[in-house]
Formats: sequence, C-alpha cells, structure tokens
Amino acid sequence: MLLVLRDVLTEPEREERRSFRLSRSFDSSVPRTPRALEVHKAFGIGIGKREHVIYRDLLVDVEPGDVVYITGESGGGKSLLLRDLEAELRKHEEFRPVLNFDSIRVDPGERAIEGVGRSVTESIEILSGVGLGEAYLFLRRYSELSDGQKFRYRMAKALTRNPKTLIIDEFCSNLDRTTAKVLAYLTQRWCRRKGITLVVATAHDDLVEDLGPDVLVVKRFGSSAEVRYDLPRPEKCSLMKSLRIEKGTIDDYKALRELHYRSRHPGMVRAIYRAVVGEELAGVIVYASPHPVLRPRNAALPFLREMMREGMQSYLRWINEHFVRISRVIVYPKFRGIGVAVELVRQTLPLEGRPYVETLAVMAKYNPFFERAGMVRIAAGADPERRRSLGAAYRKLEELGAREDVLLDPELFRLWYRSLSRREKGEVRDALRVVGEYWRRKGAQRRVPLARAASRLVMLLNPPEYLIWKNPDPEYSGYPEPLSVVTSPPSRRPSS
Repeated sequence: MLLVLRDVLTEPEREERRSFRLSRSFDSSVPRTPRALEVHKAFGIGIGKREHVIYRDLLVDVEPGDVVYITGESGGGKSLLLRDLEAELRKHEEFRPVLNFDSIRVDPGERAIEGVGRSVTESIEILSGVGLGEAYLFLRRYSELSDGQKFRYRMAKALTRNPKTLIIDEFCSNLDRTTAKVLAYLTQRWCRRKGITLVVATAHDDLVEDLGPDVLVVKRFGSSAEVRYDLPRPEKCSLMKSLRIEKGTIDDYKALRELHYRSRHPGMVRAIYRAVVGEELAGVIVYASPHPVLRPRNAALPFLREMMREGMQSYLRWINEHFVRISRVIVYPKFRGIGVAVELVRQTLPLEGRPYVETLAVMAKYNPFFERAGMVRIAAGADPERRRSLGAAYRKLEELGAREDVLLDPELFRLWYRSLSRREKGEVRDALRVVGEYWRRKGAQRRVPLARAASRLVMLLNPPEYLIWKNPDPEYSGYPEPLSVVTSPPSRRPSS
C-alpha cells in the first residue's frame, strides 16, 4: 500500500515549478470482422469509432532537481506518461541534457574500475557512492555482476555523463524488494546531491519512503490519475529501521569472509558482532589483537615512543591491554551504501571496554565510513629510511623489467623470474631481501617466498590508512586524546 500522502500543493506553491499539461488517447475502433460482430452481439459493445483516453489534461508540475515517482497498476499507462513527460522536459533548457537510462550500454567485458572516473580514486569514489565499494567488485567484468550490481554500475556510468535529468522506466522492477529499496534510496540521494531531476516509473508502490518523491503520480486504469507533491525526504534507507547490532560468532564471519578482499584469517580474534536487517545477515565486524608496533599509533599518542625506549616487553603488554583492533568490516553486497558499515563500527566501538580502538584500512582512502562512525584519521608518513629502501628495491625490479602488474600477480612474477639470467635472479633476491627483513621485524617466523615478497613490496609502498578512537567513557578520562601535545608519558600511566 502507498503511504499516507500530504495534501496537494496550493496554487502559489505550484507556481514555483514548471507545469506540464499532458494528454494521451488512441482510436479504439474495431474492424467489423465476424468475431468482432459476435462479441458485439453477445455483450453489446460498440465497434464503431471510439476514443480510448489514457489521461487528459493531466497537470504535472516539476522543478529542476525534483524526484518524480510514477506508479500504479500494470497496463495503466505509466510508461506512456513517462515518455510524454520526458518529451516535455527535453524542450526546456533547465532540464537538458536528458538521459534515458535505457540508452546506457555497457560492454559485457568491461571491468568496473576501468569504466567510470578519470582516475582510480575517482572511480572508487563513484562506485562506492552507488554501493559497489568492494575490492573484488572493482575488478569484475560487467557480465560477472548480479542484476542489482549491474543496475548500480549503470547508475555509476550515468553519473559520469553529468545529465540534468535522468529517466528510468521499470525502475528496480526485476529486483527483489530489499535490493529495490536500497537502490531507490541510493539513487535519490545521488541525484539530489548532484541536483539532477530524477523521473522513474514502476508498478511497485513500495518505494515511496526510500525515494521521498517531490512529485508522486499514481496512474490507475482508465483516465484516472492522482498527483501529490513534496512527500517527506528520507534521512536514511527504510531498511535501517529494522537494523540491529548484536554479538556474533565465527560462523557469521565465515558466511561473509569471501566478500572481503582479504579472505584469510583475520588475526587473533577478540570479538565478533553482526548486523541483521530484518532476518538477514547484513554485515559483520571483527575485533582482533593490535599490531605490535605501528608508526602512526606512536604519532597519535607520542608518549608511546618513550614507553618503547623503556622496554619493548612492557610496551607490548601495555598495547595489548589497552588497544583492540578492527580487523574486518564486511557488508553483504545488497546492503552496501546505506550506512550498515557506519553503524557496525559506531555501535560496537564502546563494547570491548578498551581505552583505544584502532584500524588499518585501505578502503578508508576512498570511503570515510570509519570517520563517520567517530574514528580519527592519523596522517603519519612511513619511516623515511624504510621508504627509501623499499623505493630502491622497487626501482631495481623496474630496471630488470618487472612491471607493477607482474609484481602483484604471483604467477606472472614466477614466469618473469624464470626468464632471467642467474645474475639477474640474484639481483631480484637482493632487492626483495628488504621485504623479508621488514616482515621479520614484524614477528614473522617463516621466510617470505619471492612472489609474495614482490606483491608485499608494492603494498608497503601504498600503505593503508590508520584510524584511532578514544573511548569517551569517564572511566578512561585519564588517557590522552589522540594527537595530544603530550610528548612524554602521563604522570599517572592509565591502568586497565
């Protein structure tokens, strides 16, 4: 059922919009065939000249940037109304250029990261904005995406065309209703942020709350139609009303781990929480033990440097007692983009009862959901000496003919390595020794294979973002705030 709608706008309010008066009818006269005459005799239906009116003098007022939602029974004339309104909008400069969603064609072999944006950063920002913010999806071909993901990707393509008006017929019609509500919310949010007029038509009438249309047209059978204006705009997706965050298990993580670009074990797990929407598992967050030593952590809390100088054993014990690390945040694909990740982080940060929570995340470079949840990004450059040695190793491999794609792909690296002379192989091993030494300082017990060392070299030169959260509970008031000016240990070291 449709939600209760507000009254139609008064005439002065409507004058601020551009008015379109629409009519559509067709000749429904029937040729005098024997069967037509038989129906005429049986039911008394006239077969002479007759006009069938779909709508007449239907007044629809649209302002640039409006969301227009046309709905009603199948066969009632929604698509005709959409086309007629599109034709009218194309006549006016404030609505041009008009982009019909059906005109967006995508090569089945096109990879998501290649098809939108002028750079990797812009591409990821656009894809994340339509709910495709997941590393594996960036690299998938269009043909490998689900129907919902294809719709999102085509929305991303539309974004790059900078239309003033976007027309979508059969909007989300072939999608399950949960996915449809997510995409309705994301689409209207994107269009409103960009000032784009969005006009959609669909037989489904369950998207009112998530579209929050400025103009709602309910087209019924016959010539009947109703136009309503300025429904409440959504502050968040309607599905978030049923969101609950609760204690999870390792099985919840296992159910979603393949969706994360790092599907291996998340470290020494301390706690798992899950997000549930209705009865569906929507996401999971994993808390694990902190990394032993992190340069940006010491930049955020400078007193830690002196603790290290006093003794690594006591330093590591203190870190392990007072820090916990967010190791994984995974959201099921159809729920991406509506704030599930933000709520997973925000609601669980205080639950571990530690003064500090930290995380290292590549996605934080492109999607600020950790910051929206209350964490602080720490800008701390890598150790200059380490960066110089890693850079020298990378340049040496380049001189020997290794491109970045070779270094990142173990199989390509092995093929390239086999093609080298004995002397060149020795130079490769010497160059990559710096990676093995770095990992041994991190506590690794095993020797790092060459192919893995090559890919780690590239990643070390492109480190993830570091974010930290200070627990505001009065119990932890004696602990320094991140980025405080304290340069020496506090007079009373906080105890757990």
